Amino acid sequence: MKDKYYSIGRVSEICNIPIKTLRYYDKINVMVPSIRQENNNYRYYSHDQMVRLFIIKRLRYLGFSLEEVRNILKEDDIQKIELIVTKKQNSIKDEIIELNKKYEEAATLKNKLQSAQRILENSNNYNVESSFKLEKQREVYVFGKTTMMQSYKNEKVSLEKWIDIIESAKERNLNIQGDILVSYHTEMFGQFIHRDCEVEFSIVVENDTKDAEVKKFGNFLAANAIHVGDYSDIVHTYISLKRWIEENELMVDGPVTERFMLSPVDLPNTEQHIVKIIVPVKPRN
Repeated sequence: MKDKYYSIGRVSEICNIPIKTLRYYDKINVMVPSIRQENNNYRYYSHDQMVRLFIIKRLRYLGFSLEEVRNILKEDDIQKIELIVTKKQNSIKDEIIELNKKYEEAATLKNKLQSAQRILENSNNYNVESSFKLEKQREVYVFGKTTMMQSYKNEKVSLEKWIDIIESAKERNLNIQGDILVSYHTEMFGQFIHRDCEVEFSIVVENDTKDAEVKKFGNFLAANAIHVGDYSDIVHTYISLKRWIEENELMVDGPVTERFMLSPVDLPNTEQHIVKIIVPVKPRN
């Protein structure tokens, strides 16, 4: 018998399958040993069963359930087996696509946190005016939605709108690449008073999409500022930036946009939130 059959321990060693798993396969009739000694309940497997165990192991590796494995082992039609494997292959492909999206989203969040960390490292001695810059706004692609907000005030940062834009981008299979943007289609400071305001909520996405709702943002001259801390205090950064714009003989030339570099949907601590204020400008003369 020892030349023809293998003990459960030997099968476990050769097939690299835990003894506990082999006993479970026996219990649910996926692989019942050929011989079971009644006096000691020792299990012995035939050579053919060893081969089938390798097949089971491969199918389990591919993600087939034990019920699916049982049905495949009973199937003699190779064409049907091929169809089953093809379906599983397509399922694995979908999982890979989804995992790639998760990887890219994790990379995006990691980059946001690293950028924020560089700013926060100097936050104790942070002077908002040191962040003021006149620069060409880099062009990115964004997916967004514009809505008329009734009696809007910027302190009411609409988290439900943020969540909606993120979920909508995912539903459209867009690859999120960056931050949430909020653009106010009103005069500068208009978002700080209770009035109807057209607000555009958008998010940076990959630029190789053919989605009609994706558009370009940027490629214009802007006066920028970095606001660190509680969003309810951002009006003070606006006031300082507006003064800086006027002192540099510039004038506002388009809707103001806030780029949430580290926002409530990233971290809960308001003292660590970072917003980049982007004000399109042009020379006064």
